[in-house]
Amino acid sequence: MVRGRKPPAILFMSDIITDIPRSFTDGELDEAFMNEIKSGFKLEKETEHLRVQQARKEAQDTKGKTHPVLGRCVATMPAREFFRLTGKYGHEEVHSKNFLQYYQRNFSDLSPNKI
Repeated sequence: MVRGRKPPAILFMSDIITDIPRSFTDGELDEAFMNEIKSGFKLEKETEHLRVQQARKEAQDTKGKTHPVLGRCVATMPAREFFRLTGKYGHEEVHSKNFLQYYQRNFSDLSPNKI
């Protein structure tokens, strides 16, 4: 040790944390959760059209084209919508011919090629 110098300080967690976090009431927690849910739904609704526009662009880009391995693209949809549908109805149903025909009939702007 060099003469005249102090040894390096050792920090413990008790030195870093000075305030004990306060506890929240059930009412405060409920209000915070509701505010988060409301703002989440609002953000979802605001950004939904952007996801649909991106899917439309992808559909236009793949119109009339065939992928060498995957074949023709018959439907595009935003990923969130796809995962919601597969979660609700199952993977087999979403990929069934009946569903794809329904999707092409109702969302022709998202269906670049016919089945």
